Amino acid sequence: MAVEYITSRNMVNLIYETLRLMNKSMAHHCMRVSYIMSKMLEERGTYEKYEIADLMVLAMLHDVGAYKTDDVRKQLTFEAKNPLPHAVYGYLFLKYLSPLDEQSKMILYHHTDYTKTKDMDYRYLFELETLKVAEMADIWHRSFGDKFDVTLFDRYSGTKFDPQVCQLLYDTEEKDHIFEKLADGSYKKEFNESMEYILLSDDEKEKYLKMLMYCTGLKDEQMVSETVATIYVCRELGRKLKLSETDKNEVYYAALLHDMGMLAIPSELLKAPRSLNVEEKNLIKTHVEIMEKTLANKLSSDIIRIARAHHERFDGSGYPYALKASGMGKTEAILQISEQVVNAMEPKPYRPAHTKEEIIEDLNAGIISGKYEAIVADTFLKNYDEIMEKAAQRADAALVTHQKLLRNYKQVYKSLV
Repeated sequence: MAVEYITSRNMVNLIYETLRLMNKSMAHHCMRVSYIMSKMLEERGTYEKYEIADLMVLAMLHDVGAYKTDDVRKQLTFEAKNPLPHAVYGYLFLKYLSPLDEQSKMILYHHTDYTKTKDMDYRYLFELETLKVAEMADIWHRSFGDKFDVTLFDRYSGTKFDPQVCQLLYDTEEKDHIFEKLADGSYKKEFNESMEYILLSDDEKEKYLKMLMYCTGLKDEQMVSETVATIYVCRELGRKLKLSETDKNEVYYAALLHDMGMLAIPSELLKAPRSLNVEEKNLIKTHVEIMEKTLANKLSSDIIRIARAHHERFDGSGYPYALKASGMGKTEAILQISEQVVNAMEPKPYRPAHTKEEIIEDLNAGIISGKYEAIVADTFLKNYDEIMEKAAQRADAALVTHQKLLRNYKQVYKSLV
């Protein structure tokens, strides 16, 4: 289970760092909104610290849908003109792919006027109204700078925003001077202190780790299907090689997160319908080091070691460290071969999918040249059809929820327009 590999606090750090890979400015906005909301709930005085910490994680993810539906470099544009697409996608993303299914409706309505939500029968209605005010407070504070004043909310109290929540913001600012702290960056200390109260169950950690893998789909849907396929090819190959339970788990989490560094690579390169030049290829190669840096000190070093070697080869021809056989073992080899096979069998904008015969030929040639670890590659070849069939079945089952999200997006969107 994930609990063996990551603490609750490190899980939250990893969520933030993942958002930051996609867009630093948006991640910082979400952190500030989370802080504002936490101070308002603290001022209200009816919450335990762990309850506030849980809601802070939700607030950190409140704009996650924008990474899919909008150009996040133009935050003010989509927030002001048409926030519904990212609200709908973010709601479905958290409902289906995170532990926040109950709270996810807050995301769906976080841009809806108070006049339309005030009579909702919803457990988290007050928190929803607080999130609305917290988000707009950050946007206005960043936009108006020194001219920002919380009394700006007076104009919209009772229409766009809950009057009770507006008053809560005024009281919070008067007591804690939160906008001064936001301006000088000192809020981060209080934010980190609040996050120490987060307490995730084993199941919640597992769901969050999977959610981070699904974040790759915010940039490119094919990355999700390839990662899921790689996970299950690793599992079947590991089963044939009789890995220990510890080794199986380490390979699983390494496969789950091995491509998260791709979130920092420009989409136009990932989807380029042509061969890339040397400079562009080198930029894409940095995804391994980005992943390693992101996971450092959060997950076990063994998982990171396996994940960072997924493009290494046993003859030293891989990257980023040109490792050789003496520096790697069976677990690294399983991920390398599984990832290579899945990548080859998927069509790319610049090339068609490789055939089974071409993949087998590559594995055989790699055994002879020393590119691939011989025992692992040979085991794959001897059990190719069985491994690929079982992996495909399990991957298809695992992707059902993600596909349901994609199908339901248009339906939910139309119902709210």
